[in-house]
Order: sequence, then C-alpha cells, then structure tokens
Amino acid sequence: MIQIPQQINKYKKPIVITTSLIVLQIVFGFDPKFTFINLIWLLV
Repeated sequence: MIQIPQQINKYKKPIVITTSLIVLQIVFGFDPKFTFINLIWLLV
C-alpha cells in the first residue's frame, strides 16, 4: 500500500477542488459565478 505523506493528505481536498475547477474552466469556458462558488468551497 502506498503511504501518503501527512502534508499531502491534509491538503487533498483543496488540491482536488482546484484541479477540477481548472479543468472545468478549460472545458466549459470561464464562468465567474461557478468560480466564486468553488473558491468558497476551498475556504470551508
């Protein structure tokens, strides 16, 4: 089993959200409301 460093595990959710946000922005074009909602998710 692969050991995930504690530092990466701690920031896993923001990394996944940020990556998906960037990919979705590239695929569907820029949407300010969608971006704002996802940035709020990062802060929660």
